[in-house]
Amino acid sequence: MNKIAFNTANLVARVSGYRFEMNNWGAQHQKTIAETDEAAWRDICREIAACGFNAIEVWEAHAAPEALDEDKAKRWRAIMDEAGLQPIAYAAGLRPETVQVCQWLGIPHIDGGLRLSLDESIALCHSSGISFNYENHPERSPEEIMDKIGGGDEHMGVCIDTGWLGTQGLDAPETIHEVGSWMRHLHLKDVKAIGGHETCLLGSGIVDIARCVEVAKANGYEGWYSWEDEPEDRNPFESAAQNREFIEKLLAS
Repeated sequence: MNKIAFNTANLVARVSGYRFEMNNWGAQHQKTIAETDEAAWRDICREIAACGFNAIEVWEAHAAPEALDEDKAKRWRAIMDEAGLQPIAYAAGLRPETVQVCQWLGIPHIDGGLRLSLDESIALCHSSGISFNYENHPERSPEEIMDKIGGGDEHMGVCIDTGWLGTQGLDAPETIHEVGSWMRHLHLKDVKAIGGHETCLLGSGIVDIARCVEVAKANGYEGWYSWEDEPEDRNPFESAAQNREFIEKLLAS
């Protein structure tokens, strides 16, 4: 089995006909929570599987703590299992409620932002056994990224988002090299230009995705490659299989 996952945050615009603006992410998050019932979740999982994926990173809005209990979580997991999808990560902010969702769904780690102090976050990860990887967005250097996790430990690592590195004008492969073994998860995303976050097909933007994968492998990275594309004006399923095949070729080379 390859280690390529579909990040369901790709579907942030699904509830608005695949039209939204990035600065309205919070509103889309809340709409997604409200509209993701059992039938909607089954449809999403079936569509992901139909594009050739066998693993997913679950976006918080699709399995939100405020909308989930243990029984519902079991149904969500059963739907993923029926579709042949392994839940490998939870794209969310770190807090006790999201840790509980991971435990219910059998997900080993959270990738996203800190919602508690660093000391509280470290204690939560150690007590729960659920790991956390900080995902870069505004940071402009590897040092800034590492500072967010206090240098890191066995439960606190980094999730590199290559698209946001491109937005911030960073050399993505070099950043992956500098972060080294602290990169415990990887979001492969491409963007059209520095300073903006308009996403595009992998390999068609400003981020050297091929080199990112090459450096990750050279670093000894053995984690998942999670395809991420949150378009504001199109359905990501239209290019999902193409992007998966692009990553497969890079991993095989």
